Amino acid sequence: GSSGINAEYGGFLSWIFWGMCFAAVIVLRIKRPEMERPFQVPLVIPVIAILTSLYLILGSIYAAPLKSGIWVLASLIAVPVYYGYVDKERSCDRWSSALTQRLLAYFDAGTAA
Repeated sequence: GSSGINAEYGGFLSWIFWGMCFAAVIVLRIKRPEMERPFQVPLVIPVIAILTSLYLILGSIYAAPLKSGIWVLASLIAVPVYYGYVDKERSCDRWSSALTQRLLAYFDAGTAA
């Protein structure tokens, strides 16, 4: 049913985002070593977590490439929607207004002929 599809979607994408979080631990450790941290994990832990994430992500892509691609594409489409219409502090009014104006001009030019 639909709950199985949601579980596949959530599981696949969550491992992408978890992998990025694990990578951020390493990146911040290198780029901001002076940053105060409540605790430090040994670097082997995020490395193992990244490898596990990659294994699960690549396994999903190998098992169902079309479905995995659709999930990634749907998520990428959601990013401009979020920043353009939901996040009011970092709203993308500039690009969304420009896009709207171009689309209106395009469709208006098409109907004027």
